[in-house]
Parts: sequence; structure tokens; C-alpha cells
Amino acid sequence: MRISKIFSFVFHPILMPTYAIFLLFTFTPFLSEFMNISQKTQILKLTIIFTFLLPVFSVLILKKFKVVTSIYMENRKERRWPLLLAIGSYYLLFRLFDAIHIHYVIIQLLLGAMLILFLSAIVSNFWKISLHMLGIGGVIGAFLAIHYLFGGDINLIITIIFCAGLVGFSRINEKAHNLKQVYLGFVVGVITEFLIFLF
Repeated sequence: MRISKIFSFVFHPILMPTYAIFLLFTFTPFLSEFMNISQKTQILKLTIIFTFLLPVFSVLILKKFKVVTSIYMENRKERRWPLLLAIGSYYLLFRLFDAIHIHYVIIQLLLGAMLILFLSAIVSNFWKISLHMLGIGGVIGAFLAIHYLFGGDINLIITIIFCAGLVGFSRINEKAHNLKQVYLGFVVGVITEFLIFLF
């Protein structure tokens, strides 16, 4: 397996919310004042269920009924239903987190992810924007906003930006996207999450 394919798999957009929550708990000490290890573990489990397992299951169902031809959704026209179902799953998690009064930073992170999914569903109707770069760009935008508002580890942001560069190179190397699709995906992801946190 080529290394670019490995990067594309490890940094798949469907994994970004789980990574973001994990990094949030690991590198933002102020959250420790509001929740213990057990609560953090429960939140991480719920995030995995609603932002990873349910969307994957829905894509497998869509593939079985031939709504999509591949779980990788390389054809932009096939992205609409998987993205809309993912938005629905994210919304259920949002309602659950809101009902149990989870810290608003996590709520903002999830709202930003939902908006990114919504934008990608719209754009995918007429253009193949990079979902990988939207995802990792969103994580960077969230942590830039958190660093701006609360302070934090700038080395974490630098590391994620480096990873984003590897992901972007991998998507181009795999001929999944061109430069414009990669750059625009990254910029939209960063700006969307950053603005959600600020406003």
C-alpha cells in the first residue's frame, strides 16, 4: 500500500471529530475542571458511535442498495445522501450533548463539524471539494480559535498543520483531487470552525 493511501486512510474525514475530541481532552487542561476521566471517556464513546459508526453503517446500507458504488465516495454525485445522513447523526449527538449540558467548547466543535458537512453536501452537487481537507482544516480552525480564546499548546496546531500538508499531498498524489479542490477544502474547513467558535 502506498504511503499516500495510508495517510488518506488514517486522516479520513469521518475520523476527524473523534480525533478532535481526543485532542481537546488531552491538550486543553481547562476542561479537566468540568469533567472527570469517566465523563470524558463517555463523551468520546458517544462521539465514536454517532460520528463514525453510524455514518459508516449508513454508507454500507447505501452501498447494498446501490445508492453509492463505493464506500470511498469518489464520485461527487454519490456524496449527497451519505453526507445528509451523517448530518442527521451529528445532529442527534448535538441534541444529546445539549440535553446533558456538555461544555460549550465541545458543542461548538460539533456545530462547526455539522456546518462543514452541510457546506460540503451543497458544494458536492456541482464540484468535487476535498472532504479530507475540509475535515482536517476544521480541526485546525477549532484549535486556532481555542488557542485564541483560552490559550493552549501552539505546537499542537503546528503538528496538525503539518499533518494537513501530508494529507493534501496524499490526496493529490492519489489523483483524488487537484490543487484547487485541496486548498479550498482546507480554507473552508479552517474558516468555518474558527468563525463558529468566535460567533
